[in-house]
Amino acid sequence: MSVNVTRKLFKAISQWPLIRNSDGLISVETALIGTVLSIMSLGIVDFSMAYTRSSEMSNAVRAGVQFALVRRPSIGPSADEQESIISLQTIREAVINSSRHLVTDPGPENLEATVFCQCPDTLPVTCVSEPDIPLPCNQRRTFLQITLRDSYTPIFNYPLLPETIPLEATNSVRLN
Repeated sequence: MSVNVTRKLFKAISQWPLIRNSDGLISVETALIGTVLSIMSLGIVDFSMAYTRSSEMSNAVRAGVQFALVRRPSIGPSADEQESIISLQTIREAVINSSRHLVTDPGPENLEATVFCQCPDTLPVTCVSEPDIPLPCNQRRTFLQITLRDSYTPIFNYPLLPETIPLEATNSVRLN
């Protein structure tokens, strides 16, 4: 008996004039789909801008490493401290000049150019030898590492994402 009641109820509801009227249905569907597509498009643009910034940072760090390879700065065991500071500063300037979004020096906490030495068996050692202390290996390898940190603030606040997205690019090269 309940099946007959349900059929009669659906038949009565389908006869109502508002249920059968489809005027403006296309406008409502277009508005809903258009809103969803607009939000998705803005998200795609926003994250592509963050990816572009990250790519520019990687290219700037790579340019700094290439500058160091071509110019052969005075860094490492054979250089004195003042020459090393000047060489690292010129490498930092090369990174800044090769980046489009870096207008000024971002500071030592966001742009690091460091030198470290290792033995052939990847044991880290000091780059400058002390007069009374023998070095653990004779064939030290000198490396330059450049790290650039920045953050990207999206146009909109997206749920489940932080307000700023941290970006980092690192590259290192063996100098000798």
